[in-house]
Amino acid sequence: MRPSSQVAGMAGVEFALNRGEIMAVELEEGREHTHLAPLAQGLITPDSGKVYFEGEDWAAMGMHRQAAARGRTRRVFEHYGWVSNLDVMENLCVAECHSTKRSQEDIEQEIRALARRFGMDDIPDTRPTRVHGMTLRKLEWVRAFVGAPELIILERPCFGAPKADVARLVEAVGEASIRGVAVLWMAEDVSMLDAVEVTAVRRFRMQGERLVAV
Repeated sequence: MRPSSQVAGMAGVEFALNRGEIMAVELEEGREHTHLAPLAQGLITPDSGKVYFEGEDWAAMGMHRQAAARGRTRRVFEHYGWVSNLDVMENLCVAECHSTKRSQEDIEQEIRALARRFGMDDIPDTRPTRVHGMTLRKLEWVRAFVGAPELIILERPCFGAPKADVARLVEAVGEASIRGVAVLWMAEDVSMLDAVEVTAVRRFRMQGERLVAV
């Protein structure tokens, strides 16, 4: 991928992330965004090479199959990733409502349970723009773990979050990995993943345009 004024380029990147694996990518301090997350979700196509999801080339899928595949992924966005004309609960439910046949009540019950796990009493009954940044970040964690995703992508997931709650996120990541979920965690500091129990964490570092195993 070519660099731009806002996005760092990538070249010669090759890796596989299997079920149950946690891949930690240490980003260079001060660097702009990388293409890793949108590539992993098939949202952009590389200038050369291919990106596969469950053994199938994203670019070769039709629009409907791409949408179905993305429904099995979840993501904490580096920056704002909310639909502004939906309230918080609607935002949290939307992926499950569109990609599964679960009832709204069942989805909302799971969401509230996840919120309590991450230290929240309940879901704010308002639009995301009216929610405090720290709470909104933890709500992104909730959204990332709702349902039974096969891939969870976490872009700088601790940015703006209370440090006391980061351990809750790390614990949830470890448990998801044990269930067979593949997890891609990207941040300048990935040392908090040392606390993940049972599951080994594969570590990489972005160096310029290259992804280097640590």
